[in-house]
Amino acid sequence: IGCNTLVCVAIFCSLAADDVFGKCFVLWFPIMTFACIGYEHSVANMFFIPCGLFYGAPVSWGLAIGKNILLVTAGNLVGAVVMCDLFFWFGF
Repeated sequence: IGCNTLVCVAIFCSLAADDVFGKCFVLWFPIMTFACIGYEHSVANMFFIPCGLFYGAPVSWGLAIGKNILLVTAGNLVGAVVMCDLFFWFGF
């Protein structure tokens, strides 16, 4: 939930900036925060988990999809829709 909340905050902040430097500056902090905290993002996991499986990680496809990708995607949807989009929809 927290990961996609920070990603949506970064996107909304970049939309508020006027120039390229401002957009890059305001994108940096929310994205770096979720990376440093260790949140998982569903799109990144859709690359990293199959890559690890192809290189011989001791995980099955069912376990990777069932216990990681589906749960992380659900959390990312809640973070995007509930934590960011609904607040902006009600506010504006």
